[in-house]
Amino acid sequence: MTPPSLANLDTSEIDVQKEEILSLLRRTGLSEYEARAYIALVMRSHGSAEDVAEVAGIPRTSAYKVLETLKRKGYVNARGGRPAVFHPVPPEEIRDRTTAEVQRIFRQLEALKGTLSEKGTSQLIYTISGKDKVLAKIGEMLDLAQERFFISSPSLLEIINSHGARFTNAIKRGVAVTVVAEPSARVPEASEVIRRPDLLATDVITDDEIALLASPDHSICGFTDNPFLVAYLDNFFEMSLDKADTPSRSPPNARQA
Repeated sequence: MTPPSLANLDTSEIDVQKEEILSLLRRTGLSEYEARAYIALVMRSHGSAEDVAEVAGIPRTSAYKVLETLKRKGYVNARGGRPAVFHPVPPEEIRDRTTAEVQRIFRQLEALKGTLSEKGTSQLIYTISGKDKVLAKIGEMLDLAQERFFISSPSLLEIINSHGARFTNAIKRGVAVTVVAEPSARVPEASEVIRRPDLLATDVITDDEIALLASPDHSICGFTDNPFLVAYLDNFFEMSLDKADTPSRSPPNARQA
């Protein structure tokens, strides 16, 4: 589905669209100010640091430094003058470049398949074998959650039986818990429940810092605390949910085990 043009939206809808874009840009590694400045330039087509500061809602004293950082990262170009005029690198170019980088990284990961272990400091992805160990890792990730815990699984029963109390405790300490489950599955206590058919694997993300992918029977999993990979997987899961034809979202505390 093609996103609506911002020109056809009212102010409140534009703000929602901008917040979604900001969230995605932050996941690619931009700071809050950098993301706001890039969006401002895209909306204006070009502008000075002062122009960008006004549109982006960032301090004027920070705008030039932010734009110079975006220039180094390949998000903007600058033309000389006083003041300097900045132009955004087209979003399509950023998209293609990021996609190519992700593909390159995953090709490298594929080459490392079978050489990784659970312990160590140099690996990007760690593997765990054995259902008890995989379930224990999911419980550990749930205990570590401070702000957000996301889990999607075609086989939640074992997770509920092992960690039902942990889900309750996470909710009590203010963690936003999102559970994606198949239509008829029991679910643990959650802030939000999304029903999706044909789930293929167990996916878990904690606070945008740790991600885990496990086989449906939880016999083996891979997990990572690499920020880029976690952000990529988080974005992938979000896009997968957005592309659902008829997702069913339950209100908080609905349809729980």
